[in-house]
Amino acid sequence: MVDRLKGKVAIVTGASRGLGEYCALGFAREGAKVAVAARTVEQKDPRLPGTIYHTCKLIEEAGGEALPIICNVADEASIADMVRQVTGHWGRIDILMNNAAIQPPGDNATITPKHWELQFKVNVHGPFHCIRAVLPVMTEQKSGNIINISSVGSTHGTPYGGTKRALEAMTEGLGVELREQNIVVNALKPMSAIETPGFLFAQLPRNEGETPTLPPQDSYVEAAILLAIQSVDSFTGRVHDDAEVIGLLADEATKDKFRELNPDYWAAAMDNAK
Repeated sequence: MVDRLKGKVAIVTGASRGLGEYCALGFAREGAKVAVAARTVEQKDPRLPGTIYHTCKLIEEAGGEALPIICNVADEASIADMVRQVTGHWGRIDILMNNAAIQPPGDNATITPKHWELQFKVNVHGPFHCIRAVLPVMTEQKSGNIINISSVGSTHGTPYGGTKRALEAMTEGLGVELREQNIVVNALKPMSAIETPGFLFAQLPRNEGETPTLPPQDSYVEAAILLAIQSVDSFTGRVHDDAEVIGLLADEATKDKFRELNPDYWAAAMDNAK
């Protein structure tokens, strides 16, 4: 399928690598113009490849249109400047994907206060301020779609899990609050780990044969696209993983495709979605 997002303008934060990069490219392949927003402008570690310029290059090579924007979501002024650049360049904002996040070391008893506060500033306050910054544009357009990226960690009692649980609660609240403005708000999370540079960088060395079978990025990107085309009447204020989104919103041919592509546990979650 192509052109499902034709004519749309999307902002993806944290889009210099990993799932943000994959979704930015996926949106572009469906016809969206994509603002690639992140802090990374230079690759400093070969184990963590990617910059905003590299993502834009991938989009342009695929025939899409992209705008690189240096943005720190922990800084309200940086967020405001991002929105000004996008509206100045394309005149509208149809999709906001709040993907940027951090996960400092430590549990609740050991994390440094500095890292605790920074994690909430990036993972919770960042999406809040990004949403508030695009709301005037979306309200004037009388349309918009916001996708907040959560994590399976939201079910755990870690500091990171706490930030994601807060993001999910905000998603559910905004889904109700913004319905009359015709603005869709949902949260998406990977059903399980997906192979990305960040995931690989964080792994301890494994013996041969111990690497788990991971779902490919394709399913996650398709789920993001499906959420981006929803209306307030079809799907809003919801929190789901990629398997559930495809199970609830995709046609049978798409479900069959991803059933074959993914591990059995992923396919089971898709089939049992409700």
